[in-house]
Amino acid sequence: MATSVEGTILSLLLARLAALVLSPALPVAQPGIPFIAPIETSGPNSGKPKPYLRADFIPNRTENLGIADDAKARHQGILQVMVVHPSGIGAVKPTDIGGAVAAHFAKGTKLYGSGVKVKVYQKPSVGAPMIETDKIYVPVTILWHSFN
Repeated sequence: MATSVEGTILSLLLARLAALVLSPALPVAQPGIPFIAPIETSGPNSGKPKPYLRADFIPNRTENLGIADDAKARHQGILQVMVVHPSGIGAVKPTDIGGAVAAHFAKGTKLYGSGVKVKVYQKPSVGAPMIETDKIYVPVTILWHSFN
């Protein structure tokens, strides 16, 4: 359980991502937790990567909102969710998954917990697919802020 504002913000964002319903469900690689990328174990795609999401927490500089030592501060940053998908099927499916992630964190989404409120203040951006030999990466950038 998080005890700091910063830890609570990360916890709330990751809980929201974990609540995303996709069919089929995709595993999520979270910051600081060991993760082994899933691979197909049978059939014609045996040994090839399976789709998953990777979350990266990128807090930005905290902005003090007053001159008093106990004045509120604006915490802000990015939750970067990378859709990782096997290549060879085109970019539509992973981009579609990116769109589902963006819709799940729609502009105005508010998350509450432990006296902290986090708000997604801009429509998330689904970036251009980055294609490698065996994987396609589609970044989803989620901008958030919190006043505490």
